Amino acid sequence: MSWRSGFGLIPGPARILAALAFVVFFFATFDHHRAIALGTLTGLAGGTLAGAFFLLAGYVYADAARRGMPPIPWTALAVLIPNCVGFVLYFLLRKPILHPCPGCGRGVAPDAAFCPHCGQPQMNLGLQPSGKES
Repeated sequence: MSWRSGFGLIPGPARILAALAFVVFFFATFDHHRAIALGTLTGLAGGTLAGAFFLLAGYVYADAARRGMPPIPWTALAVLIPNCVGFVLYFLLRKPILHPCPGCGRGVAPDAAFCPHCGQPQMNLGLQPSGKES
């Protein structure tokens, strides 16, 4: 997945919150530290981190829904556990993306041999024998 397709997955309200967080943090820091030269740099860095936090929370919400996981609890877990540990836990524990079954159309794990709903054999395109014996 490219970064553009991942960014396209983020919901619009999360993008708006990220932009607002950037602007509010930048101008609040810039106004507070106007006398020092690092006010602009501090505002840019803090605003970028605040915006990235909201973008990442929006990505977790949309990605959890795409993977068949409950999006609200996973987003709450990722946001509320401090020091970004919740985001790391989400990325370590998330389910694989389900592929549609050719028989019934419901989601099937990519490594499943049979559909758990209808029993249709799945065509796994994993490791195939090369036919050469060494």
